[in-house]
Amino acid sequence: MKTLKLTFVIILLALIGCTRRNDNAPKYVPTDVLVKIKSDYNIDKAFDFINSFSLSVENIHSLTYTSDLPKDSLQYVLDFVNSKPYASATGYVSTTGDTITIFPKLINIKNKSYQNDWLETVTTLKLHKKSGCIIYFHVPAGQEPEWKEKFEQYECVEWAELNYLFEISLW
Repeated sequence: MKTLKLTFVIILLALIGCTRRNDNAPKYVPTDVLVKIKSDYNIDKAFDFINSFSLSVENIHSLTYTSDLPKDSLQYVLDFVNSKPYASATGYVSTTGDTITIFPKLINIKNKSYQNDWLETVTTLKLHKKSGCIIYFHVPAGQEPEWKEKFEQYECVEWAELNYLFEISLW
């Protein structure tokens, strides 16, 4: 009898786990569009791109810079960047050379004084951009697919994506 109950419970759990949810939740986060700027475009061009729209920008991330400063300057570089109200960074010194590499994230960067300050920071720290960046835009709700297509038309854009939601089922 115990085996029969256990079998029934297992079958019931399997059926419940296989049912489709029919909620009306969007398949992507409303208002979010992520735009990858090609690596051969400098950050000032990314700022020009941002400023050409009257859209909110959450952040710019996935940036990679190297510095011409001596390798023992890593902590100085990180402290300098992290002292900015709009920036945070991590970094390392390469094991094969004397190169400082940092990974900054820029928030509230729609602010032009922050943009100008970042451009000065790049000069001060002798930074060279080594990758493209991802701009996290907020667009009007319900217009995300249209904005994605619009962004993809620009020469500086490598790709644009909606901020998709994925459901993970452990069963």
